[in-house]
Amino acid sequence: MMEPIKSIKKLRKPPAVQNWVRHMQRRTDDTALALFNFVKNAPRHSLSKIYSIIKQVVVDGISDEQAYKCLAKIENPRVQEYGDQILKPLLPYIRARGWQGIEIFKDMAEFYPVGANVNVPVRPTFVINDDGQLVPYFVIGWTEIGLSLYQKRIFSTIVTETILSLEEFIGSDAVIVCVPRYKFSKTEREVVSWKASSYELLSIDEKADLFDRYGNALNQAEQMILNELGA
Repeated sequence: MMEPIKSIKKLRKPPAVQNWVRHMQRRTDDTALALFNFVKNAPRHSLSKIYSIIKQVVVDGISDEQAYKCLAKIENPRVQEYGDQILKPLLPYIRARGWQGIEIFKDMAEFYPVGANVNVPVRPTFVINDDGQLVPYFVIGWTEIGLSLYQKRIFSTIVTETILSLEEFIGSDAVIVCVPRYKFSKTEREVVSWKASSYELLSIDEKADLFDRYGNALNQAEQMILNELGA
């Protein structure tokens, strides 16, 4: 059961940018419902250990065999299962594209303001020096991509304004890598990737509308939490 104070604090502390963007809808009530459901039905399993293995493949150059040995050490069977589904298509994809380089800005985190004292954390899975160009990668292990064109534009806008606008990243691009399941499959996955520059950034007016809608949705979601708990 949700605890009111804890739930509202979680509501006011946004998740990582990819998860935050996923909840941003065109309508205020839809956004509020998405935020409420995120707090009420928080993800049961973290894929952080899977992302760590992927990072080791790209940054440390570990072999596929070593990657699967790392996977076998994960105690949670569901996370291990998801990891196997993700690594099978992703490892050959990484090898084929030569994604490898020296890690820069380890555990990088920037923050994007979306409201009064509300900031969305922007944390690339890793940042590498690729032939002198700094490239941030965001790996997303969702079973479905689940991002509309509008949401991808929000993602690109936030990543561009927080990271790609930094002096060290001028002229760089960010890579977003998803590993969703094939349609009608419960286990087999494919790799879908794109760059931040692939999508038009939000205009000033669109950002203002987004922030206004988000602020109103936060208030609505908070009231939904209180109503759920009978507070």
